[in-house]
Parts: sequence; structure tokens; C-alpha cells
Amino acid sequence: MLEAIELGRPSTPTDRVIFQGMDVFAIPARELVQRIGEYSSIEADPDAPASFVADDLLLSFWRPFAADDEPEEEQGYYFSSVLLARPGYYDTPAQAAERLQQSS
Repeated sequence: MLEAIELGRPSTPTDRVIFQGMDVFAIPARELVQRIGEYSSIEADPDAPASFVADDLLLSFWRPFAADDEPEEEQGYYFSSVLLARPGYYDTPAQAAERLQQSS
């Protein structure tokens, strides 16, 4: 069973990854986080503060560092990858045990 799939920033402008009409790799990271926040809660990843997780959507947005005020620094200004996961992917061990118990 597929647990998650991660899509990297396309190398050509004709390839796009769209969520709710937003091209997730063409919108500055700071703006994308604000716009995703209109659909779901989205929080900075505690292990990588330049990255964000929208638990309810099962989406995680990654970039190696934050460069929100420097558009020419593409790797930090835009997200580099987005991960789409199955329900339960972000569960803690206790949450996973509870989910397993509920499904039995």
C-alpha cells in the first residue's frame, strides 16, 4: 500500500502541481501558506521550520531554508517539494494505535 508520494519542483514551466487552483511551486512559499490556511490549519514543521504541514489535508510542503524576502533565492522563496500522504501518515504512535483499534 502506498503510504505517501512526494512531488519535486518541476524543471519546466509547463509541468505544474495544482491544489485548489493554486500552482504550489509558482506561488511564493509565504503566500502559499497563507492561502492554504484558508482551507485548513497549516503549521511550521517543528523539525524544519522553513517547511509546513497541513495535517488535515495530509500535505507537507518542504524547502531547504526560508528566504521569504529574496525572490532571486528560488530554493528558499518557493517550496521545493510537496508530500501527499494517506490518512494516518502523520499520526503519533498513540494515534496510530487508536486508529487501528477503531478499525477493528
